[in-house]
Amino acid sequence: MDQNEICNFIEDLLPLYVEGLVSEKTKDQIEKHLKKCDKCTKSLENLKLNNESFLDKDIVNEDINSAREIKCIKNIKRKILIKIIVAIIISIILTFFCAYIWDTYRIMEDEDGKYYIYNMKTGNIKQGINGTNMFAEYTINNNGANIKYNIIFTFNENNICINARTIISGYNENELNNFKNTWENSSFISNIKIENKKLYLNDNIYTGKTKQEIIESLQEYNASIIEI
Repeated sequence: MDQNEICNFIEDLLPLYVEGLVSEKTKDQIEKHLKKCDKCTKSLENLKLNNESFLDKDIVNEDINSAREIKCIKNIKRKILIKIIVAIIISIILTFFCAYIWDTYRIMEDEDGKYYIYNMKTGNIKQGINGTNMFAEYTINNNGANIKYNIIFTFNENNICINARTIISGYNENELNNFKNTWENSSFISNIKIENKKLYLNDNIYTGKTKQEIIESLQEYNASIIEI
């Protein structure tokens, strides 16, 4: 076997030599040849250089994949954060929206069965809760519109009405303003205001009347009456 054939044979074995896949005997023969053959030594150096390039490419690919994973995680976190922010904004909007859609005043019933007017915005209870002992509710038809009256009556120990707080709903805004303007100077109406398309007033026409007189006057409206 001439020198060229030996070199070709060694060069064929160099990839296995670099990977450490040759036997010890073959390894010794290759290393002995490399000590005296510049050509094969140069081939070995080129082979190692190529292997390092491949290794660098793998590292670069790993870095690229890591960067992609980090970017993906950031995108997921960003989307979650956006959803949380949107949910908070929607909650705030709904809170304010509901605060103005809901009636400011609600007729409530306490644990003793007494009715009172409760301010949903401030949490204040309308004065007179301690003496409240009758609630009336009725609806009248006004040119096709159903007008609803809710009245809380307060009586003294002699069953004489000392206060009647009325809530009227069903009128349009113009009608409510007309009533307000008409009744503001009336001796029969006091403490009148409009809120959330409802008219709130003290109906003084009932003041001074007995409970029985008021019940009889409400019968013409087929009122639902709850006595306490």
